[in-house]
Amino acid sequence: MPALSGLHLAPSVASFLCLAWTVALYFAVKPLYQRLPRIWLSPAIVVPALTIPLLLITGIPYAEYVADTRWMVWLLGPATIAFAVPIYEHREIVRRHWIALALGVIAGMLVAMLSARLLAEAFHFSSEVSSSLMARSVSTPFAVAVVAHTGGSAELVSLFTVMTGLAGMIVGDTVLGLLRLRSPVAQGASLGTAAHGFGTARARQRHAEEGVVASLTMVLAGVLMVIAGPTLTGWVTALVG
Repeated sequence: MPALSGLHLAPSVASFLCLAWTVALYFAVKPLYQRLPRIWLSPAIVVPALTIPLLLITGIPYAEYVADTRWMVWLLGPATIAFAVPIYEHREIVRRHWIALALGVIAGMLVAMLSARLLAEAFHFSSEVSSSLMARSVSTPFAVAVVAHTGGSAELVSLFTVMTGLAGMIVGDTVLGLLRLRSPVAQGASLGTAAHGFGTARARQRHAEEGVVASLTMVLAGVLMVIAGPTLTGWVTALVG
């Protein structure tokens, strides 16, 4: 990607700039979002929106940016595991609703995979893009593990996962309102299954019980995808194709 300003940076300088910019911008935006909790002020939206112009101006390729900030993606693994704490503290909710939660996770995962495959067929995407799309509705660590066995791309599935989560976080309240869901369990399960980490963060802002259920469904969907995703990907591909 050519730099718009003709600026050329040494690799070491570009690497430091990518990391420092991302971390500093996140910590600068987070207090603002806490004071003014508007979706469009979320660090998940503001940081990428301001990072894109930086990459264009400096001419840093996206692949290089991803490589320089990859360790932050690795932190998603421990962060996802940490959701076990609130789940354990509210385990009575799980005991009461485990059947509904299990069925919701399975249905949500199957619908996400089927819709992604139909979209890929409609737009004639390559098999790599199609496999990446089919794994994109679970948290990034799980999605990356799945595409390693389905022929997808770790970079693409990470991008698709973020896009899915952002879309779910932005329109989630509206969709839940249109569906007239009143149960915190149903609302949390919907956000956690459809929008994974971003949806879980939004659910925790809405209601404590919603956040717990969203955490649980996000983790369950991820585990189920890792276990059954490669097989289901083959079945869905054969069914649609």
